Amino acid sequence: MSENKKLITLYVAQQAFKLTIPESQEVLYREAERNINTYIRSLSEKIHSTDKFTLMGYAVINFAMKNILLNEKQKFVDSDLLEVLKKIQTTVNEVLDE
Repeated sequence: MSENKKLITLYVAQQAFKLTIPESQEVLYREAERNINTYIRSLSEKIHSTDKFTLMGYAVINFAMKNILLNEKQKFVDSDLLEVLKKIQTTVNEVLDE
């Protein structure tokens, strides 16, 4: 059974974006909206620019880089965890075989 959908409007850099989302994810979308707008405001003050396209471009690059770094970190954690679990399994098997 598919989840109920909801039409919402997010405002990013004073630009309206109408989205149809799963109802259960509205809080996440609103949090993303706040995070983006907070970043854009701080960036605007830092680089002294009010050009929405420029600010949104920097925001997209920033969030894309954070996503890439998070994915890389997760791959490392997953592979490292897998190695540790293999060692634990080997140790458990050795103990059980004694």
